Amino acid sequence: MGMSKFAVRSSAALIVGICLTACITQREQVLAPDASGIVIFAGDDQPVDGAQVRYVGAEGLASAVTRPDGSFKLQGLTEKRTIVAMPMGGVFRDSTLVKVSAPGLADAYASAAFINGGQAAQALYRVVVLMFPADAPDTPLHSLMRDCIAVPEQDHALHLAGYVAAIDPENPPDWFDENTAEAISEHLRLALPSSAFLPCEQMSEAYEMFRAQTEPLRTLENAAFYQAMPIEFRPSAEAGSQ
Repeated sequence: MGMSKFAVRSSAALIVGICLTACITQREQVLAPDASGIVIFAGDDQPVDGAQVRYVGAEGLASAVTRPDGSFKLQGLTEKRTIVAMPMGGVFRDSTLVKVSAPGLADAYASAAFINGGQAAQALYRVVVLMFPADAPDTPLHSLMRDCIAVPEQDHALHLAGYVAAIDPENPPDWFDENTAEAISEHLRLALPSSAFLPCEQMSEAYEMFRAQTEPLRTLENAAFYQAMPIEFRPSAEAGSQ
């Protein structure tokens, strides 16, 4: 038996009412998280004092200046937005680009990752920024990607990839904590995603070199992952060494 016109109109009105009350809402959208971090000069692994640190594209936020130990803190930013809420609440991982400037050094970049759940957010880990001389020579990866680098953060990322290639996973720098590999890896994935290699004439060679250069980060990430596991769940060699 078909529904009456009254029943159809009533059902439609009910659905519209539910959507208006449950699907459209106003919430705090995080544009940048509260974050702390450190700025390091890649030439000698020493902290950079007096560098200016700021979020890119977050208007109205004050910049920070690094202390003698290279540390800094950035204030986050949220704004109210009227959105169509997803059934699961719209919680997702996000990041905001950080830019650092200092006399005699090239501008440097990092990413402050956070969980965007509609409220003020803390960065998931310390933001680590590596700076290079303004006249730093191009790396071998620059030679392969000269025709497809589009923005300054990608040029910095090529220098960063060259730096991490020389890290000894058994003896990382003193400032390199257990989350630093994840922080740098995430920034490199954002600055140089797979799609960034597609326009390169030497795409395969460039991507292969990038993967090889960043292998120390994956080794350190795996080591941190295994270290966080209960001993009984670690690989046998790791568990047996405890």
